Amino acid sequence: MRTLLICLFILLMQPPTIFADEQSTATGEEHPPITDHRSPITENGDTIIITAEEIRAMQAHKMADILNHVPGVNAGTSSVSIRGSVKVKVFVDGRPINDPTSSHGSIKWDLVSPDEVERIEILRGKGGLRYGQDASGGVILITTRKVQRLTGNVKAYGGNYGTGYGYANLQTSVGRWVFGVNGGFESTDGYKVNNDQERWQGGVRLGYNRDAKRSITFIGDYLDDERGLSGLPEHPTPFSRKSTDNTSLSLQANWSPVTSTTYYNGGNNYNTDVTRGIDQTLRVAEWGEDLVTSMATGDWGELSVGGAFRQGLASGSDFDDQQEETYSMFAAQTVSGLDDHISLTAGLRANINSAFDDAVNPEAKLTYKRKHWRTTAAYSRTNNTPSFRQRYNQTSSTNPNPDLIMETADNYSVSLFVAPWDILSGSVSFFYNRLSDRITYVTGDDGIGQYQNFGLVTYTGGDMALTWKPHETIKVKGSYTYMEAVDEETDLWLACKAKHKVKLDAYWQPAKPISIVLTGNYASKVYRNSANTKTVPAYTVVGLRAEYAFDRFSLFTDIDNLFDKTYYYADGLLAPPFTWVAGINWKI
Repeated sequence: MRTLLICLFILLMQPPTIFADEQSTATGEEHPPITDHRSPITENGDTIIITAEEIRAMQAHKMADILNHVPGVNAGTSSVSIRGSVKVKVFVDGRPINDPTSSHGSIKWDLVSPDEVERIEILRGKGGLRYGQDASGGVILITTRKVQRLTGNVKAYGGNYGTGYGYANLQTSVGRWVFGVNGGFESTDGYKVNNDQERWQGGVRLGYNRDAKRSITFIGDYLDDERGLSGLPEHPTPFSRKSTDNTSLSLQANWSPVTSTTYYNGGNNYNTDVTRGIDQTLRVAEWGEDLVTSMATGDWGELSVGGAFRQGLASGSDFDDQQEETYSMFAAQTVSGLDDHISLTAGLRANINSAFDDAVNPEAKLTYKRKHWRTTAAYSRTNNTPSFRQRYNQTSSTNPNPDLIMETADNYSVSLFVAPWDILSGSVSFFYNRLSDRITYVTGDDGIGQYQNFGLVTYTGGDMALTWKPHETIKVKGSYTYMEAVDEETDLWLACKAKHKVKLDAYWQPAKPISIVLTGNYASKVYRNSANTKTVPAYTVVGLRAEYAFDRFSLFTDIDNLFDKTYYYADGLLAPPFTWVAGINWKI
């Protein structure tokens, strides 16, 4: 099979004999060359912006592939963490896509395709002021492309371990109206016992654009997922199964200067394990409303104010029905009249919780910028609430803990970004995050764990990033993250937190329709338990992506773990071996 992939790679490397001058004349979206590195990704302190141009250059087929290029960010098939924290809120066109049935707010990445993304804004260590609780790691804002004509794509690929994928979306505009529909599936036999998965997804979009400042959009999505849970290597669960279905609805009205977002996220989670007597259902629904507006305040700059309401409902096989509400208000002032080079934003958010303590959280950011560099200092406080699943759900490997309390995070950071030349840019950031009553999963000697609160933990460290473009066809990006994650009461290292992480990406475009991306990731050893007696070894993994684009079509291949290295995730689960997919993408 590797020989076949090598042959495919060689085929992709061959220069084209046709279409070189006619590429994408029908769509006007030819495969982008490697251009000025500062235009696709920009930084403003702890905020990183990724544009559609950079996404195309990455050849990313999943959202996790995009985010894993960012220093301090680590994403999986249904997760994301920023600087060690999994409490990250993710929004697509203003609606949240965090899974309400998950234990840590896992992300429904299947609801957005990289082909449809116009812009990603990553707020590292902040965002709770505007977007509410459960954002101590930060906030990720994803914006999809605006529909101005008939657009869409059909993508399909297959790979080893019985992997198959198909996805199609179609969007069009008629006058002031916008219509869209999408659907897809994915399945795999898995690379270990009881590791199979089958997923189906479908969605619709209906919008009305009155003018550039007034619009109303409805989006509805449904996701069904069936998979096996293999368990830890030393405590396998060959009969543990998980079935979930999620419904996501949102209605967003932009009627300048007011934006209203009304949403519903609901899901059913069904866990079974005949060998352990597990037959448990968890149902969670969350309703929400966000209102925000902004107004000019003369020489002071701009004032943003807003309010939000959340209602969570949960029921299950082993606990009484639960209902919780949160009411929030915030105000933030941006001061721009101090100096041409200085900007200051500061504000407060008040959260009133029916099930947890009330809180008032501040956030502030000071930026000083010049032509070729900028520096930022930021502080934020955010509360993270334990999820229904952490408190009430029971599986073959997890016991419930209804006594969990809210955790509080204080985040401090200082960042510097420099771009002295067109071919070179870089950044360095230092952060200190302090979490009180941190919620973490603790595994017992029998392999069965429970979520618990710790007294006080800290994340201290920094990250560096460098982008170098030595030639118009070559670009190299690298980053290094150093983090000390310590339980301050015991002076022991936190479980599943790596001290060192290195990422390296090399982009090469030998000819206009051909592009190749080589990726490398290194993570140092981590402790698997709070007593620091079990470890997961360090690992280095290399991946390769290649694409041959012509007219509206592209052929691509994606190889992970190129050298078939055996390694384990931070929680001790066995990671995938050498895996590959190859497919085709047709843009309408």
